[in-house]
Amino acid sequence: TTALIPGKQAPTMFTKEMISKMKRGSVTVDLAAQNGGNIETTVKDKVIVTDNGVTCIGYTDMNSRLASVSSTLFANNQMKFLLSAGPLTTKVKGEYLIDHADEAVRGMLVLEKGKLM
Repeated sequence: TTALIPGKQAPTMFTKEMISKMKRGSVTVDLAAQNGGNIETTVKDKVIVTDNGVTCIGYTDMNSRLASVSSTLFANNQMKFLLSAGPLTTKVKGEYLIDHADEAVRGMLVLEKGKLM
């Protein structure tokens, strides 16, 4: 999982109760472990196995552990993020619109029309 806004506590998306209902042998990988995790069973920088046999991975260095795909995943996420901020939002070729209503887009703005945001 990952639902993470940089600099903020990760929201809980999966409770201990939900994990307790998963089948033995299931695996969770919490990509938000560095900021508390999206899964209540996550232990930062550890792999644990719950009482019902679910393996919970809470590594905070997952990118370096998966170097062959991390660059591609990061680039894909960044491109989608940047595109969400502009050229594809209006569906008009050549028109670029910054969506000020989008919290993530608004948070990345530093300057607009020469004014500090």
